[in-house]
Amino acid sequence: MTSETAGPSARHTRGASRAAAILDATLQLLGEAGYDQLTIDAVAARAGSSKTTIYRRWADKSALVCAALVSASERHPELSSGATSLREDLIALVGLLAKVAITEDPGAFASLLAAAQKDPAIALAVRATAVEPRRRDCRDVIQRAIGRGELHDPRLATALYEISIGQMMVRFLLQSDGFSEQQQAEFVDNTVIPVLNAHDKDTRTNGNQ
Repeated sequence: MTSETAGPSARHTRGASRAAAILDATLQLLGEAGYDQLTIDAVAARAGSSKTTIYRRWADKSALVCAALVSASERHPELSSGATSLREDLIALVGLLAKVAITEDPGAFASLLAAAQKDPAIALAVRATAVEPRRRDCRDVIQRAIGRGELHDPRLATALYEISIGQMMVRFLLQSDGFSEQQQAEFVDNTVIPVLNAHDKDTRTNGNQ
């Protein structure tokens, strides 16, 4: 391999490594200081980079944080599609949501929600990385249940999303007391399945009137 071909590749690798370090530093500082107190100076110092390097890639703090959120979301686990029952799918879904929630810093998440009220770019990034993937998971679970004949109303995806996300907010943002596998199973059996079945029954009853 000649130096001409090796050079650009090496520079690309170094650039990608430097960008990853900057984004990781941004996420760390979000957890420590929150969005409002986060500064480009602090990110540069934490990443061992320069402000010039950061501004060359990202126009401002908002763009940097958006990129960091996307980077973090790409490392989130994906929901398996191999479940053979609604309960199995729901156990997997709640477990995935809990794993994702564990990786989130409550203070950072709260500061991002506040920032999203003022910054459309942050709001869009939060929806794209934290909301839409989980909505899609809920739709997939309901669609698979409909395909198996366990449920009938695709609109139940909204109820599933709201119930599940609400539980995660309580467990990890308000209480911060964790969510064991046994508690997850109890939540599915005692709350999620009864609610979904009740809504599904109401839909079929009203639809037949």
